[in-house]
Amino acid sequence: MDQKLIELYVQRGRLRERISAQRTQLQRDLAPLQRALGRVDHARALWTRARNWASAHPALVTAAVVTVVVWRPRRVFQVLRWGFATWNQWSPLRRWLSLDIPAR
Repeated sequence: MDQKLIELYVQRGRLRERISAQRTQLQRDLAPLQRALGRVDHARALWTRARNWASAHPALVTAAVVTVVVWRPRRVFQVLRWGFATWNQWSPLRRWLSLDIPAR
């Protein structure tokens, strides 16, 4: 083989090694940004799902808005907090009740 061609192949190999090292370093440096962007993507997906749900159920959205307007917002939040607390306590209980615990 021609000496010049051998030198080109060696140079090409070195460049590929450098490129690979740079890609690895870039991936390591951008890991925190990738996690943050993943969270942003997740939030956007949730927002899109909520928007699609709201447009598919306009009557429920209207009823919720009317409820907030008719009741005082503080009362609505109290009811929501009570409902959330009840749901938080019911969920583990429901999971526990659904377990098949053998009788002794």
